[in-house]
Amino acid sequence: MRTKVGIHDLAFQAPSLFLSIEDLAEARGIEAAKLRFGLGLEAMSLCDVNEDIVTLAAGAVLKLLRQNPSITPDQIGRIYVGTESSIDGSKPIATYVHDIVNQYFNGTEQGPNLLLNTDVVDMTFACIGAVDAMHNSLYYVQTEIEKLAIVVAADIANYDLNSSGEYTQGAGAVAILIGANPRLLEIKYKWGVATQSEHDFFKPIRLKTDGDFILQMHDEKPIFDGHFSNQTYQNRITEAWSNLGSKKSIWSSYHHIIFHLPYAFHGRRIISTLIEEELLASGLLNTIFESNNIDINDADRSRLFTKTIEYKNWINEKISAGENLSSQMGNLYTASIFLSLMSSLEFAKNSVGDTFLFFAYGSGSKAKTFEGELMPDFDKIVSKWNIQNTLSKQKQATFDQYIAIRTQKLAPPITVNSDVYQVACGITETNRFERIYQLIHT
Repeated sequence: MRTKVGIHDLAFQAPSLFLSIEDLAEARGIEAAKLRFGLGLEAMSLCDVNEDIVTLAAGAVLKLLRQNPSITPDQIGRIYVGTESSIDGSKPIATYVHDIVNQYFNGTEQGPNLLLNTDVVDMTFACIGAVDAMHNSLYYVQTEIEKLAIVVAADIANYDLNSSGEYTQGAGAVAILIGANPRLLEIKYKWGVATQSEHDFFKPIRLKTDGDFILQMHDEKPIFDGHFSNQTYQNRITEAWSNLGSKKSIWSSYHHIIFHLPYAFHGRRIISTLIEEELLASGLLNTIFESNNIDINDADRSRLFTKTIEYKNWINEKISAGENLSSQMGNLYTASIFLSLMSSLEFAKNSVGDTFLFFAYGSGSKAKTFEGELMPDFDKIVSKWNIQNTLSKQKQATFDQYIAIRTQKLAPPITVNSDVYQVACGITETNRFERIYQLIHT
């Protein structure tokens, strides 16, 4: 008999600031209504100058531990981080998180290494890295049923200023507690996978010329082809769904469909072709078109299908609840699919036994699809999240402050963070850029 494995709990860490989409649209000469009603954007989360990927990742894990105070260090078998925003090409973010978690268990003092036997690593594959980390960790807890795994999805999504991706920016982290006999969501053992090498989105090391000199540099902002990336996303999830081999109907069998969301309304757009093909094969598409006076042979059939009341009702029932937090936060890369899960559990009516279908995607490119089922204690877990309280603590930044932060011209932070801060950054030849973080409140 296979032991059930899955998610016990989740915790979300938002950065201290946000920028209103209306303020960004006004400054950039963009019609705000197109961003709000076309893409589902309301605001984008923004890191203050004293926040970075480590403070976000560690903050999410600290919340997770405080939500589960009975966890002891010896239970934590691994801390795996999925990110594409690493601060080092060698030393993983997970080592910093490990150190901060050790400080948590020791009070604010460093103390003995209570997590000496905890495995840590970063996993990177664009926006699917944290799903990869979870997939791997599910196998771990299947065999080490007394152990827990903590998966951290953490990213800062920045694009070039005044670029086509700027208004989708965001930042944040979600920590996921993985174990046997899960309290929140069982993840079913069968997964669908599809991989194809593509160049839809990537962050290369670049060469920059300065007179007669060639400088090597790394820029965290990506090179991307949005239209091509949409196509590769759609291709990979279609192939992954086929690989899953499920006999269930996406249209009717699942309570919620959860996506990686580069922007809030992306999932509803990326899934429409797959749904259309499924309904065509079943004969239901003909019925829907007849009731809406649409010719099934119309060359514009796909667009007309998404305008039908049947499709709109399906979106509202199966997808829209998972978009709410994305609208307020922007793109969180690896964390976006887990934020969408939290959003669906927070804003929709759910019941024990409800099934969820997940479509994860990472540019480059790879997709995974898998199923989850709500466990009997799910409502007790969700009631402790207080996500709206987290968002209410964010401070609205002005557009000028946003530009100052992005161009590194804002020295003092706008806010004061109360959990984790950087206390040192090495400047000598032997410790250049060495970052040291400290937990100041437990």
